[in-house]
Amino acid sequence: MAATQPPRRREHANVPKYQEIYAFLRSRIEDGTYPFRAFLPSENQLSAEFGTTRPTVRKAMQYLGSQGYVQPIHGKGIQVIYRPRSASLFFVSGIESLAEAGRRIGTTVRTVLLSSTVETISESAAEASGLVAGAQVLYLRRLRLLNDRPAIIDHNRFLRSVVPDVPRDAAETSIYAYLEKELGVQITTASRMVTVEAADELDRRHLDLGGLDCVGVMESLGFDASGVPFEYTRSHHVPGIFGFVSAAQRLPSHR
Repeated sequence: MAATQPPRRREHANVPKYQEIYAFLRSRIEDGTYPFRAFLPSENQLSAEFGTTRPTVRKAMQYLGSQGYVQPIHGKGIQVIYRPRSASLFFVSGIESLAEAGRRIGTTVRTVLLSSTVETISESAAEASGLVAGAQVLYLRRLRLLNDRPAIIDHNRFLRSVVPDVPRDAAETSIYAYLEKELGVQITTASRMVTVEAADELDRRHLDLGGLDCVGVMESLGFDASGVPFEYTRSHHVPGIFGFVSAAQRLPSHR
């Protein structure tokens, strides 16, 4: 398919231009304006439309590519490879709050804080999590409801030297918004692993497991801009709507 002209857009104040372009194109891909295997407008068209440079447009394309939305095709342009899915899809390769993911996939999110305690990381916990042994962490357990279905239990551990406390209203809306806007934490990268594990007693008590006795687990170690691992989270997901999406590229050959 030939590349199309960019649709009309609205300006967003105080948002980096590449993020504005990324969010605009992502929404147009998700709503079908740019369907599967269509080509996006060219870098020249987008840079003119957004009043910016080609490198800025290219940065937005890199973000879209890292999350499985597009693929560059040599000599042709940027092709859409995103296809809508029926399951709730969360990014493995991108960092977003559940509130942000809910808005992206059209899902109502509600959070209930189950408990908030302070604990000290043991040697065994340090080995498992990547946090420093002996460090104090804030340990939150949160039940997440997707379209009113009890679907996720988050086990969040935050390094107290970075996150001294999280108010209940922030824990039940968006912790990331609180960290970034109130505490000034710059959340940059995360290492992640996805597994399937047996459900525990807390899962059985709170989650709608649909008759199964297992959960999908997303384990994540988050780093701030200074390279400090400040968050270790294990999210237990009900199997029926457990879905993660990522982009993959062929690794260089060692032959």
